Amino acid sequence: MSRIADALELFRLGPEILSEALAGVSDADTQRVPAPGKWTIRQIVRHVADTEIVVAMRLRQIIAEDSPTLIPFDQDAWADNLSYASAPVADSLAFFRTLREDTASLLGTLPEAAFHRTGIHPDRGTKSLLDWVEIFAIHIRTHAGQIRNIRA
Repeated sequence: MSRIADALELFRLGPEILSEALAGVSDADTQRVPAPGKWTIRQIVRHVADTEIVVAMRLRQIIAEDSPTLIPFDQDAWADNLSYASAPVADSLAFFRTLREDTASLLGTLPEAAFHRTGIHPDRGTKSLLDWVEIFAIHIRTHAGQIRNIRA
């Protein structure tokens, strides 16, 4: 497979990867603080869902605009001010799944050349659409691993 095909496949698998990490999780498990200053499972899943809003925007900007500036966001401020601690896991997962499937569908329609288009992030520099697809695909694996560790 090509790098693009591999990245798209991993990106598409995000909802299943997250679902597998959450399979059978209890409500009590989702609220357990793993260590001081660390997020609960509930907060992690809401972070994943809200990050997907950013993912959808960034990828669309790169596809539609010429070298757009991508706006960073403060994930801790979002967690503190957007009620992550009380967000139902099932709702967050469903929201993430809807957004990820929609963006994956869009990405699947693009010609190879589109994956070489770039966006400029103030902290991460200039990256291609393909780079961002890979980053956000790995993002889910990272958080699924955190969830599995909290549950263990």
